Amino acid sequence: MKKSLTYLASAALLSATMFTVGCGETEGVKTETEIKGPGGSATITEEKKVETSGEAPPVVPVEKPATP
Repeated sequence: MKKSLTYLASAALLSATMFTVGCGETEGVKTETEIKGPGGSATITEEKKVETSGEAPPVVPVEKPATP
């Protein structure tokens, strides 16, 4: 019984740690463009976040190869 509780507590701690670490990360693309001209230079920074709905992609049907 003691081993079972130890395994259960370890699994719960690992799950909580993975959940906490995953929440802090964000996906996105950051691009910086520097424009130089006779009047000076300017830097344009664009940051786009990747937004997902959490839905799985559609299932692609797999065709069976013809039997010889």
